[in-house]
Formats: sequence, structure tokens, C-alpha cells
Amino acid sequence: MSLFKQLAIMLTLFLGIILASVMVLNFKTASEFIQNQLYTDAKNTAHSLGLSLSKVADPNDPSSMETMINAIFDSGYYQSIELDDLDGKVVYERHNDMLVSDVPQWFISAVKIENASATSNIMIGWSQFGTLHVSGHTGNAYRQLYSTLINLIETFCMMGIVVFAFLYILLSFSLKSLKRIKDQAKAIIDNQFIFEEKIPFTTEFRSVTVAMNAMVGKVKDIFERENETLRRYHELLYKDSETKLYNRRYVVSKLPDYLQADTSNCVGMYALCSFDELDHFKKEFGYEAYHHLMIDFSNELNSQFSQSPSSMIARLNESDFFVVLPAQSLNEIHKGMSAVMEQLKEQLYKEYEGSSEYLIFGCALGNYSEKDTLKSLFSRADYSVTHAKLRANFTIDIAHEEEYALVLGREEWRQELLLSLEESRMLLAFQSVVSFHNDASTVLHEEIFLRLLDREGVIHSAGYFIPVATSLGLVEQLDRYMISKVLKHLKDDGSTVSMALNLSSDFVTKYTNMEWLKEQLSAFAKTNTTPLWFEVSNSIALSEIDAVKNISMLVKSFGHRFGIDHFAIPESGAGYLQVIRPDYVKSNGSYLSDMMIDKENGNSRESFHNLAKSLGISIIAIMIENTEQMEELRQIGLNNFQGSFVAPVAML
Repeated sequence: MSLFKQLAIMLTLFLGIILASVMVLNFKTASEFIQNQLYTDAKNTAHSLGLSLSKVADPNDPSSMETMINAIFDSGYYQSIELDDLDGKVVYERHNDMLVSDVPQWFISAVKIENASATSNIMIGWSQFGTLHVSGHTGNAYRQLYSTLINLIETFCMMGIVVFAFLYILLSFSLKSLKRIKDQAKAIIDNQFIFEEKIPFTTEFRSVTVAMNAMVGKVKDIFERENETLRRYHELLYKDSETKLYNRRYVVSKLPDYLQADTSNCVGMYALCSFDELDHFKKEFGYEAYHHLMIDFSNELNSQFSQSPSSMIARLNESDFFVVLPAQSLNEIHKGMSAVMEQLKEQLYKEYEGSSEYLIFGCALGNYSEKDTLKSLFSRADYSVTHAKLRANFTIDIAHEEEYALVLGREEWRQELLLSLEESRMLLAFQSVVSFHNDASTVLHEEIFLRLLDREGVIHSAGYFIPVATSLGLVEQLDRYMISKVLKHLKDDGSTVSMALNLSSDFVTKYTNMEWLKEQLSAFAKTNTTPLWFEVSNSIALSEIDAVKNISMLVKSFGHRFGIDHFAIPESGAGYLQVIRPDYVKSNGSYLSDMMIDKENGNSRESFHNLAKSLGISIIAIMIENTEQMEELRQIGLNNFQGSFVAPVAML
């Protein structure tokens, strides 16, 4: 129960008791006053009427006395007036039964009013004629007392409303700062860095706010320092110092992520550009000219190919440049590379006359798929670029091996994919993510992959159809199919094993998909408590940060977890993690090894760990292929692994 409710209840009870006590005392006082007034009235009337009757008393003519008694009795304030003679015989009597129509019976039953009677002797001269008995009417007393009670209730209700409204306003104002403190504490639990600008005037709250601001400042400072350290180390490790493009080490580390069979980046185009006789060029035009030429060439590569968030542009060595463009066509990369080559030729002819006679430039274009390895891809590219340079200067050689262009046309593919959804030929496969603690291992979750069962009964990996589905705009339908099928599987089989689902950019960027997912998770929560893990790739997180933030908040609101797959530190640093606040990141084991282990002395680098800890993010090393790789990462504190060595992909 909130402090506000506790204080409100406590003050309500306190004030209620006070008001009720005062009301009871007032009512009791009023009741006693009316009781006394009833007796006083009866006594005064008995004396005054008795005195008057003494003047007109005549045993032979009681009409005058009756007239006087009637005049008093008809006033309605008396229940009975009785005149008795000396023998106690009634000479004259008026009686009125107590009938009170405007006072509820419960009130009459609950409140006892004793009827007050008074007597007075009637004298004729020095002889007593009789005795007069006067009883007050309790109905009037009940009516007056009931009216007093109603007035007291109305008055105290109005006072209560005014007092409670004032207390509500006062408590709300006083506890407003406490609500801000609560929000700040909740933000700290969620690893958010929020400074409270409004310092409360309440001394205790002010001290808490100042302390929490100081703590947030320290954590934020740790994050920023580690982020900057990590960003600089990443740049030192993976960036070419001259052109600021990625270097060969980055390509070797990250290209396996592209060649993974279950990602949309697993097919695409590559380009290898190579220069010969750069030393000759340096000798003739100097290092500055060489540096200027390389910078311009790199800028042109960025200008032509950096639009895609998944593109990778790298300088392998002094003379070779490598471009990877997932899900791109040959025409697109050929057009871009032709523009790069034309710009280079124009620059050489205009600024470095005669250099084109010995400076050789060649380019190799080709496609890659999930069937390639680093060795096969580089071997094919090296052979092709060598062949291009041998043919003629400024030549583009195109490798036609293993065209990834699919046999079916676009409409045929559309029909095939829609039909496969309708016929449930989209199958689910999974790969376990395992957590190791001491000597025991537990399955953290099963990552779900889609498989296409074609009409010939052959099962194809996601890399076979995901790029086509993406180009046809059907990938969000595949995501909905995968989510629905996983939820149905968990519901029908009663499985409690957590499952991780990868979402596409098309899915996370559309509001209708978010509403649909919200409905699905709401219905799922009513019958199952199995936690789900939703993931997006690092490139989607970087390019669609607002949409990814929204879906992260959505799935977390249902108690599920959200993560970033194929994570790598971008040039801008890891600040976007503060916005998205993932529960975990998955990163290539080789990349983590580079970032977290000092290769010169074997010591661990704590920046990555500290940055993740400051945001409450757990790290999962993926693509683990051997025990040495896993043990190396375990030595630096990583416990969560995924890869062919840990668990193979299997059909669900």
C-alpha cells in the first residue's frame, strides 16, 4: 500500500473519530437539554395553570376550568393534562397519544426520552380543590432532537468534506516529491540515468534525492567513461588509421555473422578493389598525394555503398578494399562500383597526370551465400581481381559462380511463400543457448529459426528465402507466422522452455504489427507464463532506434525479455543501448574475444563488462565453434554461449 493511502486512511480514521466524538457529545448535550426542557415546561405549565385554575375553581361549574385546560392543551406541547379531585377522581382530562410522523421509528427506539410530569395543587381559598397533573409531549422532544441530529450530521459532513479535501491537496503536494523519488528509484532499477532537477523542500526527501542523484551521476560517469574507452579501443582495433574504414581484422571477425545461414544478410554481393604500383605513385607524387588519393577513394566508396545499414566497407591492406552488400543485386553494386571507378579515373587524369600509365586498378564483383566460408570467399575474390587487373586497367571482373539469383520469378516466389504459409510448410527449427555455471549447464532459451519445406520435400534454411521475402515485402508475414506458431506450440504442448524469436525491420517499424503483437501476448499471458525472448539485429537497432525502443518496452511490459543480436560497437558508441535498454546482447565469440581480451598479455579488458553491467545487460557469445574459444571466454567471466559446438540446430 502506498504511503499516500496509508496517510490518507490514518488521517481519515483520526478525523472521523474526532468528528464522531464531537457529534456524539453534542447530541448528548442536546438530548439532556431537551429532557430538562421537557420537565421545566411541564413544571412551569402545571404551576401557572394551577394558579389560574385556583382563581376560577368552582366544584359546581367546572366549565371555566375545562376551558382554561383546553386552551393550554391545544397548544400541542403536552401529552396529557389531568385535573383530579381530593379523592383522586378525575374531574377533567385531556390526553394526546404520541404520534410523530416526521421522525423515523428507529430513532424513537434508539433514543430514550423520559416523559416529564409535574403536579400542582388547586386551591379554593384555604381549601384544596384538587391536583393538576401536566405531562409534556415527548413527540415534540423527539422531533426537536431528530432535527438537531440531522443538522449535526449535515454540518459535520460538510466539515469532513472540506477537511478531507484540504488534507488531500496537502498530502498530494507534500508527497509529490516522494513520487518523483519513486520514479527515479524505479529508473535506477531499470538502469536508466535520470537526474531529479526539483529538490524537495522536505528535509528527509531532499537528502534522499541528493543521494540518489549522486549515485546516478557515478553510474552514468562509469558508463560514459567505459563507452568512450570501448569506442576508442574498437576504433583502434578495427579501423584503418588512414581512411577510417574497417580493417581486415574486422572483416575476419564480423563476416561470419553475414555468412550465417539464418540471417537475412547471408546472401548478397561483394566487391574487392585492388591497386598496384602504389609505391611508384608515392615516389612520384609524394605521400600527401597518396594519402589524398586514398581518402578520396574511401569517401567515394562510402558515398556509393554506405546507405544500407548492413553494408560493410573495409580496407584489407594498403592497396585492397572490400565491400559487402547483403541482399543487393549485381546491377546495383556494378553501377556503384562503375561510378567509383569513373571518379578515380577522372581524379588521376586531372590531378596526377601520367599516373594511370603505371597505377593499376582492378575490381572484382561477385555474390556470396551462406555456403561460403571466409577462405572460399576471399580466394574467389582474389582470383577475380587478379584476372581483372591482367585484362586491362580499370576493369571490373564479375564472378558468375553460384549465382544466388533464385530460379523462380518474383511473382512465382510470392505465390510459393504465401502457399507455404497456407499449407504450413514453414517449419520451425531451434538452437539452444546454454548457460554454464561451475560444472552445470542449463538451457537459457531456444532460438527459433524458420525453415522452408519445398514441394520436393527438401528443407531449406532461412537464407534461401528470407532475402527474397524481404524484397517482396513478405517478411513481416513470416514473423507473424513464426510468433503465432511458437505461441501455439507453447500452449498446446505445455512447454515451459523459453524461446527466442528474431524480428525483422519491417515488423518492428509498423504500428499494426505492434498492436497485433500486443493482442497475441495478452492472450498468451492468460494461459501461459513461459518467458519469451524477442530479438532484433544490431543493424535494425541502430537504424530504427525509436521503433526498437517501443517494441522493447512492449515485450518487457508482459514480463518477456528483449535483446540485440549480432551486437557490435558502432562508431557512435553504445549510447543507443541506454535508449533501447535491452536485457541482453548476442555477439560473435571472436568479436568478444577481441574486445574483452588483451592479446598481448592475455588479461581481460573490463570496459565491455563494465558497460554492460552499468546497464544491467547480460552478454551471450554466439558462433562458438570449439572448446578453446568457449574456455577462453569463460576465463573472462562469460557464461552464456550459443553455437554449433554448444548445440546444433535441430527441427522443433
